[in-house]
Amino acid sequence: MATNAGQFSRTRSALRFTQEQRFGSLYFVDSVSGSATGGNTADGPSLTLIQAQTLATASNGDKVYVGHDHAESVAGAAAMTFSKAGIVYEGLGHGRLRPTLTWNSATADQIIISGANITFRNFVFDFTGFDAVVAAISITAANVAFEDCEFILSTGTNAPVLGVLTAATAARLRFERCRFVGPAISTSTVTAAIKHEVGIDFLIKDCTFVGKMTQAILNATAILGGRIDGCHFHIYTGTKGISLHASTVCDINNNDFVVASGTAPIVATLGNFTKNAYTTEGIGVNAGVAATW
Repeated sequence: MATNAGQFSRTRSALRFTQEQRFGSLYFVDSVSGSATGGNTADGPSLTLIQAQTLATASNGDKVYVGHDHAESVAGAAAMTFSKAGIVYEGLGHGRLRPTLTWNSATADQIIISGANITFRNFVFDFTGFDAVVAAISITAANVAFEDCEFILSTGTNAPVLGVLTAATAARLRFERCRFVGPAISTSTVTAAIKHEVGIDFLIKDCTFVGKMTQAILNATAILGGRIDGCHFHIYTGTKGISLHASTVCDINNNDFVVASGTAPIVATLGNFTKNAYTTEGIGVNAGVAATW
């Protein structure tokens, strides 16, 4: 696809000095113009992300550029396994023309991220192609990050049970400037956009969580160390945006919440809770019960 080739070429030229200094290699993916044997050049990209991963070298500073409007299906358990450590997957494009992965086959559809130090940037993850996906993304490695991504949680009918599920080995998990979105009215309720278990020192910062869900962030096992900062929560069902294990120690600061009812949008016992605000659902600027603490 000529447009993506042009984007790739400009990106490659801008970073040629970096590549020549052996600070990692560049690879390219495009579902429109790619092939099973491509990936090494902007004019000859690979067809899929996993094909590009095969070309890359672990922990070498390699980066994979993914063309705007790239599309892939996530079909089946372990449909994609990102096991090669230290790779950055960089999506090109804006809005819903960003690279999009869609879960559309069965409730077991899942991406597994088992390689440490992997970053996804500027992607759209659509969990709604099939209803009741059990856990759309499974993270078992440390230092996995998502930046400037969008996660589609519901169409009004189809929604996953869990968006992202982590293992105890997922230390230093990071989400920054991401959006988790769904409509207010849906026949399916998301249990949690992120269920983070055990992995220490997580960061969820400047993210938005909107839709019909039991809670946006769920933690059922004790964690020592983490931060949720500057996020917006609009929960169209239930009473809470964040639910943490009673022994988890976490800083929850500078967040705002709109919940369907109740006065406890944060369920947590230990940690530092400052400059958070909430209101219950209502119509008009004075509706609902507002508080800051």
